[in-house]
Amino acid sequence: MQTIKGFDGLRAISVIFVILTHLGVYTVAKSHGVLSDNAAPIVSGTTGVQVFFVLSGFLITSLLIKEHEASGTISLKGFYIRRAFRILPLYVLCLALTLVIDLFVWDVASAPSLIYAALFNTSFIPREDYSQILGHTWSLSVEEHFYVLWPAALLFAYRFNYARALLHLGVGIVITLILYAATIRLEEINDAYFVGRWSVFAGAWIAFGCIAAIVINGPYRRANVFLASRAALLIGAALFFHSLVLGIVPKPLDELLRVMGVVLIVCWIVRNQASALVKALEYEPLAYTGKISYGLYMWQGLMLSTGPERAAGQVWPLNPGLGLLLLCVVAPLSYHFFEKRFLALSARYRHTALHHKVEERAASAAPLKS
Repeated sequence: MQTIKGFDGLRAISVIFVILTHLGVYTVAKSHGVLSDNAAPIVSGTTGVQVFFVLSGFLITSLLIKEHEASGTISLKGFYIRRAFRILPLYVLCLALTLVIDLFVWDVASAPSLIYAALFNTSFIPREDYSQILGHTWSLSVEEHFYVLWPAALLFAYRFNYARALLHLGVGIVITLILYAATIRLEEINDAYFVGRWSVFAGAWIAFGCIAAIVINGPYRRANVFLASRAALLIGAALFFHSLVLGIVPKPLDELLRVMGVVLIVCWIVRNQASALVKALEYEPLAYTGKISYGLYMWQGLMLSTGPERAAGQVWPLNPGLGLLLLCVVAPLSYHFFEKRFLALSARYRHTALHHKVEERAASAAPLKS
């Protein structure tokens, strides 16, 4: 699939939101009256992760649709191998370093938190087992659960029947958000778990990205005309910045409105690749930050933890200032000298596998020769 301009810029903004949250910048800004309560959710780490979720759902679904259009099917084996090359090497490296630090430097992670993270299940971790240094891995858990289920569902359950997939995704989102709204009001459960991070609830934001991809790539001309219009961008911006006017609305309505805004903005960007907004998002330093955003996201957990608090005499993580400096050095090095090796393997496997499938499809469709 051709690279979509502007997406790296969105990734950069998202990971910056996460890093600033974990540095405690917003807490200080609010205490000094620089950041209002109504503006804080717009730039929060939660919003950053939700943008990542929408982009992930959109891109993965678009890739699957393009593969199906080119070859008549999709290779689940190939999909999982490519995802493994992209996610696992850096993830395993960060977990291994966390374990080494925990054993030989400073007590940074509980044994249960390491197990939950290793099993990609931090999204369901009880609060009593939670370790800040691994807290950010919850979003990777949600994404991995999505990767396991969605491609198989699209291939076997829906057989790329777009209308049925859209219907089920829409109904599923409604049911999920109703359950989410009810569950977050159960005090006992919320005291024990991070309910908003449960994959069954957080996965709704990925599902919005899946819907957007189906509409953009499917036979929905009128919808695509609207998504390319200035009205879609204005409505998307209004939804994204709604708290500036409406104030803090109850969850999950506030998250729903903001994610719907993200979806409209993402679709508008796809349909307006020559726009001034896309050019701004393609500003080289911003785009580069987005390109290395996975590394930034993983390493910031190790270098900064998920909050600026430090115990007296704590050896690791370093104080936030030094941690940020180390992050800015390590993340680019990680991308160029570690991650890119596996990205090349992933790309090579995708192109080779797709080429073979296209050849097989052409051969099966060719008339028999006498």
